[in-house]
Amino acid sequence: MDLKYKRILNYITYTFFVMFFAGKLHAQKVEIGKTFKGKASYYHKKFSGRKTASGERLNNSGFTCAHKYFPFGTMIEVENPVTKKWVVVRVNDRGPFSKSRVLDLSYEAAKMLGMISKGIMSINAKVVGKDGEILLYREGSTEDNFQQIFSKDSLQVVVPYLPETSASKKKN
Repeated sequence: MDLKYKRILNYITYTFFVMFFAGKLHAQKVEIGKTFKGKASYYHKKFSGRKTASGERLNNSGFTCAHKYFPFGTMIEVENPVTKKWVVVRVNDRGPFSKSRVLDLSYEAAKMLGMISKGIMSINAKVVGKDGEILLYREGSTEDNFQQIFSKDSLQVVVPYLPETSASKKKN
């Protein structure tokens, strides 16, 4: 009887772990083009330099964010629905740990969206890439948009060919 009970317990434990990890693998899929809305907050400057869940140090002057389950390296376009200002951020941390929020943004990304004085703001977001590579981009985007955003990021971000702007044409 004792051996039978032990086998049943092992089977239940094994089944639980398989179901748990299978659920985690499913949650790690990145669906390019997926849109979502919600509230976002940002990291205070005092968190700059601390390690994120990915092992990378938080660079508050970069364009990164925390998301509960998107894989590290997922690229998300975040828009302020009122002003229509937008940025693209890269997931490098886990969070936010508040049920009412969907993203924690770096200080610089929050500043570009105009949310510093508000603290928490409603946002529209879209998954635009993975593994640090932007696969979708907003109509009218130019090289200069992305140069401005990612020049301060700690990791290299790959941007597809974009139309040149008049400013970049003058440089050549």
